Amino acid sequence: MKPSTFAVSCAVVALAIAYFPVRFGLTFELMGNAVRGEAGWLGPMPRNGGSCVTDVGKVNVWQCSSTEVFARHEYGCALWLRAFGYTDI
Repeated sequence: MKPSTFAVSCAVVALAIAYFPVRFGLTFELMGNAVRGEAGWLGPMPRNGGSCVTDVGKVNVWQCSSTEVFARHEYGCALWLRAFGYTDI
């Protein structure tokens, strides 16, 4: 394999690995409050979700019917909830 082909292959793999965490970080406020919906914890506060949340203290309650932003990032939200200690008892 040529060195240039190897470098391009490594760059493609690195971009593929970094794509989902970067997209998750740009979509959510990673150090924000958690969001809870009718079905339980959803994840961190979305950056553009201000009209859909009600602040009730240290958590936010999701008021909109669509939770697709959390569904698109289901794995990242689950990791975030676990890392910050939010679990349903």
